[in-house]
Amino acid sequence: MRVKLKVSVGIVLGAILGLSACGREEPVVAEPNGGEPADAPEMAEGAPPARPVLRDGLWVVASETDGMRSAMRMCVDAEVQDRMSVLGSQMSGGACEESTVTPRPGGGWTVRSVCDMGSGGRVVSEGVTTGNLNSGYRTEMTSTTTGAAVPHMNRTVAQVVEGEHQGACPEGMAPGDLEAPGGIRFNMLEMAEMAGRAGAP
Repeated sequence: MRVKLKVSVGIVLGAILGLSACGREEPVVAEPNGGEPADAPEMAEGAPPARPVLRDGLWVVASETDGMRSAMRMCVDAEVQDRMSVLGSQMSGGACEESTVTPRPGGGWTVRSVCDMGSGGRVVSEGVTTGNLNSGYRTEMTSTTTGAAVPHMNRTVAQVVEGEHQGACPEGMAPGDLEAPGGIRFNMLEMAEMAGRAGAP
């Protein structure tokens, strides 16, 4: 049950950039041309920022996984994204041995994570995010699970996530709020905190 909770919340939190939220610590930012990781490498003029950050406001996020499509709305700001990075790390409970974000010389970011989810298996996720993050973005990623207790979970899943900025968040929707299909609304920060408590020893 604990693994299922972590994975479910990870998918929701990952909707911010279509990437897994698991991480032992905040993602390491690697230098674009290889070499040792750096916390905040200096970027040349015109190069993408070290870590992707979405524009404040309302985003519509559509995802497609194995031919199944879904869409949600979320309200974000800089504070929410900063906290999500920390909460995502807490939620994983030290499950991820690797979590890197690497700016690409031609634009965008390459992201990779390797996480041990216990009976949920070892999950290796790799993806590329492109876009200006002001009006939109697109993430293409694959996640390969091995060693899961449930046989059908051991597979490779491809996912495409596209986000479009819709302007300011509407009245009644606070930063961190996410509206799923069917009008179900919850706060991503509160959900992550609950998952973190559930994952605590």
